[in-house]
Amino acid sequence: MNRPGPHRDPEPAAPPAGRGGDGHRAVRTGAAVALLLAAVCYASWLLAPVLNPGLRPVQSYLSELAARDQPYHLVFQLGDVTTGLCATVAGLLLARVAREVPRPAWWGLLVFGVATAVDGGYTSMDCAPSIDARCARLEELGELSWRHQAHTVTSSVAVAGALLSAVTVLAVLRGPARRRAGLVVAVVLAVGTVGTLVATLHPEWGLGLWQRVQLAGLSGWLLLTAAVARRGPGPERPR
Repeated sequence: MNRPGPHRDPEPAAPPAGRGGDGHRAVRTGAAVALLLAAVCYASWLLAPVLNPGLRPVQSYLSELAARDQPYHLVFQLGDVTTGLCATVAGLLLARVAREVPRPAWWGLLVFGVATAVDGGYTSMDCAPSIDARCARLEELGELSWRHQAHTVTSSVAVAGALLSAVTVLAVLRGPARRRAGLVVAVVLAVGTVGTLVATLHPEWGLGLWQRVQLAGLSGWLLLTAAVARRGPGPERPR
């Protein structure tokens, strides 16, 4: 006859990945709030018709709104810096707790955040070449400041980081509602990015318009990532 062993309390079950207790939930909520704020601030260009109607929406770079010789440029610079800081904080937090999403999603978010903050805080343009012939000429000759010339680099790095994160997040979405939202974001972002790349070679093809479509897609990515940060990639719970 077997003798019963000493009584042991059952070990608590390990929490699901990425959802470990109240601490992780609080961190995820904080990251989601930061991403929501980032999405709102990244859409500051919507204020352009009111604050700087002189720029042409179809031909002008959105970055020209933050050029240091433009009216209310500090508003748009602050929008970029706030977006970058919020995205950076969210990326750092989610890299620790959101393990159900591949790490490249958060690496890309970090790259986007840091590059966008630098873009708004340090490498804003000197002037707006699309409406200033002298500025365009100095830009062509390479006689503007290093910050103006570095702006293209920081902007490109920010977009590359965002695309890496967006592709990774979109790939892991589950549940019909989130997949539909992801499809919309993917289409808008793809159309805007391809259009911007093509129009970079032919600015007369509506460079500013395509760039605005691209930034709308990036704001959609930030909103979708906020939902993933809060509750994971799905599937959604039945109501």
